Amino acid sequence: MRKERKHFNPEEKVAILRRHLVDKVPVSELCEELGLRPTVFYRWQKELFENGAAAFQSQERPHRQVEEKQKRIEFLEKKVRTEDEVLAELMAEHIALKKKSWGTLTGGWVPHDVRDQVVDFVRRWSERAEIGVGRFIPWLGVTASKFYDWRQRYGCVNEHNGWVPRDFWLELWEKEAIIEFHLKNPLEGYRRLTFMMLDADVVAVSPASVWRVLKQAGLLSRWKSKPSRKGTGFEQPLQPHEHWHIDVSYINLCGTFYYLCSILDGFSRFLVHWDLRESMREADVEVILERAKEKYLEAKPRIISDNGPQFIARDFKEFIRISGMTHVRTSPSYPQSNGKLERWHESLKSECIRPGTPLSLEDAKRLIQQYVDRYNNVRLHSAIGYVTPKDMLAGRQVEIHTERDHKLEAARQQRQSRRQQTAWRGKGPAAAMSDSREVPVPDADKSDCGRPS
Repeated sequence: MRKERKHFNPEEKVAILRRHLVDKVPVSELCEELGLRPTVFYRWQKELFENGAAAFQSQERPHRQVEEKQKRIEFLEKKVRTEDEVLAELMAEHIALKKKSWGTLTGGWVPHDVRDQVVDFVRRWSERAEIGVGRFIPWLGVTASKFYDWRQRYGCVNEHNGWVPRDFWLELWEKEAIIEFHLKNPLEGYRRLTFMMLDADVVAVSPASVWRVLKQAGLLSRWKSKPSRKGTGFEQPLQPHEHWHIDVSYINLCGTFYYLCSILDGFSRFLVHWDLRESMREADVEVILERAKEKYLEAKPRIISDNGPQFIARDFKEFIRISGMTHVRTSPSYPQSNGKLERWHESLKSECIRPGTPLSLEDAKRLIQQYVDRYNNVRLHSAIGYVTPKDMLAGRQVEIHTERDHKLEAARQQRQSRRQQTAWRGKGPAAAMSDSREVPVPDADKSDCGRPS
């Protein structure tokens, strides 16, 4: 069922704005509590600041002048309506007189000069009397399609649609010459063939005629399409909160589908915010984004989403503009453009939802929150060098990689020293000296410490 929109009077609007400005209640909580769009809230706030000066002005108004002005307006409106009715009656009588000179306008072909006279009459009097063209059509006694067809054919004589041979049609020998010339030059396009035949005095025709002849003969081949360039022009973010990926996925709980909306940071793969709801309209997406923005007030990210109905709505565009963010939509039918968030949804379903089998909405929210905490703080992410998204968001990835390198180097040094000690004890000084000159074989664990290539 369509959700009914609630209307607030001016006193309620001021009370809502006071709760945010004075009581410091977050915008997302107010919108969630009152069923309000964040875009509408920010519009109220803008109107309050722009029109606040009027509250300090004098409250005395010339009520008598206002009443007289209102009475004057009502009198003039009544007079205009009366004049319009009289003018319409006169125009209908005038058209009835004109129809006698025009003759019948239905039941057969109307001469082109009469059609033009009718169109000129309607156009002239519609502008002068300010009467819509739609009111003239019933007075004329014709259908709307016939009148608009007359207006489109203005200045043209009557012609039937029979298949009549024209003098400018191509002759048979010209078509055969075009086909023969194409078979001699099969690699040339039809436009180039046209001008080559003109220069060689073979036949003088237009490119459209050449294309039509070759099409009827079945000699045109489809143009070879270029390989797709999708996925080659995306620039990865260089710091946190540059890109926020957002998408909506379905979660099946005991045969009922719920909507999961997630916001992922493109640089660190850190899950900024998520919510599981029974419905996911454009207003719900605005509230979820507002809550994510309240966690990081300094962030002005670029929102990356697909072309879902929530993200192409006019109110969502206004919300993005008011929030100081930018919005980019991915290519249609190409989910790889938002692959970071699609991979998060797949990991959540395969590692949390399906093994956990939640039986209610509250149970599902509890499992998802536990998995999100582990995903952000504990689980090593392969795409960012096997560090946690929290460490990547805080910029500790270089420190962690350096510490891993030191640990691996220390372990290699310890293994080398133990081998040398074993050789000294087992073979004597001479054998140990000869073994120490050999080049050590690299170990299997001398890896790149999980750094992304």
